[in-house]
Amino acid sequence: MKENPRDALLRIDMEAGRLIKDGFLGTDPRPLSEIISQDLDTLAALEVSHVILGEAMRQLTRKGMAAMGEEVDTGDYLVKTEEYMGWLGCPFKDARRAAKRNTRVTDKATGQQMRWSDLSIHLIEEHAFFQGKGSPFRLEPEALAAFLRLPRPDRPAEA
Repeated sequence: MKENPRDALLRIDMEAGRLIKDGFLGTDPRPLSEIISQDLDTLAALEVSHVILGEAMRQLTRKGMAAMGEEVDTGDYLVKTEEYMGWLGCPFKDARRAAKRNTRVTDKATGQQMRWSDLSIHLIEEHAFFQGKGSPFRLEPEALAAFLRLPRPDRPAEA
């Protein structure tokens, strides 16, 4: 698949060292539109939307923020949120920026952990971008949905 010119420019800013040290693409050679399209196909098969995933991530981060730096028991998860000075800009050039904040979530039932940044939440929720394969903050859509127990039977899936 050939990359469109706009995505090619975005891809340059997503490379390691441009906006953030490790970049957003990892070792993924695919065009940006293909990365997003394949992740959206995965979500469609799961009947989960990127918006619902972002909302679930944001809710857990907010719970962690209530006890900044300390682990919080939310029932199903243990959440620890740590904030650093500064902001990160969105590589999609939408004039959005996110606090430098990382959230680590542990599933109490399995011990499995996932982590994400506030910028990762924005990228997933607003741009359906889970980052490229090999990126340190890449979240596999299928694994993230399973970890967050989505879709929930009590909540209809959203397209």
